[in-house]
Amino acid sequence: MPVETSSSTRRWWIAGHVFDIVHLPLVIALIVAGWPVLGGPVFVAIITVVVVVQLAFLGCPCVAVSTRMKQRHKPEFEGGWSFTVWLYERYGAIVALPVFLALLAAGATFAWLW
Repeated sequence: MPVETSSSTRRWWIAGHVFDIVHLPLVIALIVAGWPVLGGPVFVAIITVVVVVQLAFLGCPCVAVSTRMKQRHKPEFEGGWSFTVWLYERYGAIVALPVFLALLAAGATFAWLW
């Protein structure tokens, strides 16, 4: 039986997409400008906490929030994806951890050269 969606819940659908659109540039800004703006130890601590939270919840909390917002309009909507968790599920820690460290090193190098 199809789920009826209401036009009054459409705002949740739109808000979920807006949340996603805002979330992506913030992540990119953190990666690109985080090191020079926040400093080394603070930047590493933030990245570490973000990755640990993603692993603990098996997904990005921001993606979980936007998924829940979209489900208020379309209950059948399946969302939720995290690059870090996908790496762990697909290849295991043996690959995901070195990839994370490589990305962290690349970001630090880029910020240092900037």
